[in-house]
Amino acid sequence: MSLGIFGATGSSVIHTLTTTRPLRIIYFDGQSAVLTASGTLDSQMAILGGEVPATPAYNHIYDENQRALDLCNLVGGLKIDGVVRMNAGFEILLCNWAQSGVKHLFASNLTLPGNQERKQDKSLPKDPNRQPPRGFGNAFSEQSSFEWLRSATWHYGNYGQGGPAFEHVKLDVCTMVSFYDPDFLSLDGLHTARIVGNQTFLNGWGLRRGHRLVGISNGDAKAIRSQLRQNIARSKCSDVEWAIIVQRIVSQHKTRLFDISQTFDSRQSVMSIITRVHELSHAILHVYIEYPFVTIGRGLDEVEALTISRCSTIYTSRIKLHALSKSERLLYHSINGVLSRLCSTEWDLLRWSEKYTTQLLGEHADIDWSRIMEEINEKRQLVSSLLSWVGWNNWSQCETQCFVDQVCAIPMWPVVYAPGFPQGGIYAVNNTKTSESDLKEFWRPKCINRTDFDRGGGRGREPNYQFPDVPSYPAT
Repeated sequence: MSLGIFGATGSSVIHTLTTTRPLRIIYFDGQSAVLTASGTLDSQMAILGGEVPATPAYNHIYDENQRALDLCNLVGGLKIDGVVRMNAGFEILLCNWAQSGVKHLFASNLTLPGNQERKQDKSLPKDPNRQPPRGFGNAFSEQSSFEWLRSATWHYGNYGQGGPAFEHVKLDVCTMVSFYDPDFLSLDGLHTARIVGNQTFLNGWGLRRGHRLVGISNGDAKAIRSQLRQNIARSKCSDVEWAIIVQRIVSQHKTRLFDISQTFDSRQSVMSIITRVHELSHAILHVYIEYPFVTIGRGLDEVEALTISRCSTIYTSRIKLHALSKSERLLYHSINGVLSRLCSTEWDLLRWSEKYTTQLLGEHADIDWSRIMEEINEKRQLVSSLLSWVGWNNWSQCETQCFVDQVCAIPMWPVVYAPGFPQGGIYAVNNTKTSESDLKEFWRPKCINRTDFDRGGGRGREPNYQFPDVPSYPAT
């Protein structure tokens, strides 16, 4: 990232480092290295300052030097090496170089002929709209800008079609602290209080972008900070593979629910829609179902309760709560809550569609097309509400496989592809005047190549944000 910002102007030296042991670092989730007033710094402001201002001062956002000192003071005495945060790249703040064991391998002077001269040449026109990366650059600066975007796609994994996810950071969920913890009462009902404009689209992704910590009490902020330090100092962890459980739940439910949602929105015949919903909901639940005629004396209501219970607790029924850390107990209850709603909704769809198809549950319904259409609309809304709640949209996956000269791009500050927006276009999406369709397009993952990026993110941005051409090199 630093190379992308400063590598095309003045003198540039890049240092290559290596670790000699695993580093213990704190990870602030989300794009926590994004310097905006729209929520990206909320967690750091809350933990470090005890509050989140609705309108933070300029230095509160951009004074990274002071923030670095405060973060290192936070982890002082806990045998923590530093802090890792993300924007278009991952950055690690080392709090004690000597203790970290990080070694310097070599330094490369990347300054190209002409860089210094261009920087000092007062005859060149100034660019009033330009935000970093600054300057006119050199023969490689335009391609380097696109390469910065390409490297950003590596960090969200194969879904971004750029390579594996950033696996150097291995999360320790035993020490996790979440602002969604219901113990922090001052945030009850306030997570979405700072949504502005049309930020409630795309299966919850826009909605979650509006989740803020504005309004957190000083007491809760101090409690979070205290809990973080306690978790790090006294880590007690089970052997439960929480990440694998969550991935398995998403794998088993997501594609089928998306298929059901798409079926409801299709132009198929009414009976084709019902049959397809029946097949898909049964595919999810069939390993948990005992039909009434299989188990003598068990009625439909009992079958429903048993099916939902088995489906909801399949991954947690044998986990002993007393063996879990506080963070793990939060994950335990969260998984049970999510699965309970998923399984209950899927059972609702199965029981409804059974009446018009196989009728294996012992229920049937007369054909009343008017009523059936009302029921279809009701079930469509039920599924839509569920998907919005879990937020399983494809926020980092393009709809098609990108060509070899393209990357699957999402807005990753400060390398933002946003035709019609100024450089740093991520700020513009908080404008209440921005239309919902523009916002949907802004956040939609899309395949772009170098030419696209030059027009919508680089020096060729148009119409009012076009940058001056790179000065040509003198003939040799």
